[in-house]
Amino acid sequence: MSKIKKIRYKGREHGSFEEEWGLHKGCSEWWYATGYLKDDLDRLYSYQFTVLRVHVSAFFPYLIMLGLTDFSTGKHAYYQNIQLSSKGIVISPDTIGYGDIAQIRKGEQGMTLAVQHKDFTLDLELNYGKGAVWHCDNGFLRMGIHDEKQTTVYYSYPNMPTAGTMRFNGNTVHVTGKSWFDKQGGPYSLMNIKTHWEWFSLRFFDDEEMMLFSFPQSHYQDGTYIRKNGDCHRLNNYTITPTEFAYPNGVKYSCKWELTVPGFKAERYTIIPLLKGQMNMGYYELLASIYNDKNEQVGLCFVELLPGVYNKKFKRTLLAKTKDNPSNA
Repeated sequence: MSKIKKIRYKGREHGSFEEEWGLHKGCSEWWYATGYLKDDLDRLYSYQFTVLRVHVSAFFPYLIMLGLTDFSTGKHAYYQNIQLSSKGIVISPDTIGYGDIAQIRKGEQGMTLAVQHKDFTLDLELNYGKGAVWHCDNGFLRMGIHDEKQTTVYYSYPNMPTAGTMRFNGNTVHVTGKSWFDKQGGPYSLMNIKTHWEWFSLRFFDDEEMMLFSFPQSHYQDGTYIRKNGDCHRLNNYTITPTEFAYPNGVKYSCKWELTVPGFKAERYTIIPLLKGQMNMGYYELLASIYNDKNEQVGLCFVELLPGVYNKKFKRTLLAKTKDNPSNA
């Protein structure tokens, strides 16, 4: 396998979506797809695909995280793997792959996602939809700290009509739904609790979206409001108030929220998890319903929560639980 080509991190002076797809020198970054799906019986599922390359001290391990949840039964399947070398890893101008387990590939009309695992499979087509958008300050996000090194470049395809097949619990079903794809990375320190985030990906049923990146421990936040036509507006003036907390593995995470976004859409929302969240490599993730002040469900929201937000001392298990080598899986 040829050596993975690396590109220079330019921060505010970043390149195009195509140029920023690649692997940056000396950076942590990830290619991350999440979506909600329904089968022909209207049963709801969610999925996660993440390939992550982390900069920790002098090491650059690669990780994969895959998840699938059936909300009609409450069943959740999850797979994670970490390896120190790039063996089995594909990062090319059109493909991100992790051995024989999973890959996502860009085409003219969209992306294809293929997952082959003993507990579940996915074979999905993700249409580009309204296209890619730069988040926050034209794609530049400060990770909670006033330091040019503690930053990332961040873009998404936030509204991707999705269709394909899925096998789970011994059943193969046709599914349709919506996906959101993130490409993000930079030279920030993952092991500094001041850079740990609470991420909210609000996907409204009217084909508009909000991305909120919050750092409560640093009193900093940023985000993006994406209109139906793809136009974007930077969001800084919003308030997320946690009203409930969870303590998986004895670590505190928020798990229910009141959101106020003055001047945008209905302005006030309540975000309530559909099911208890799951731990992924030391962080907490869940899918939630979005309700307006009339108690009407108006969307779904993926939430990602890191331990440093509410825990000054936490076990550094972000890179724990190594399983099969991807080249042999």
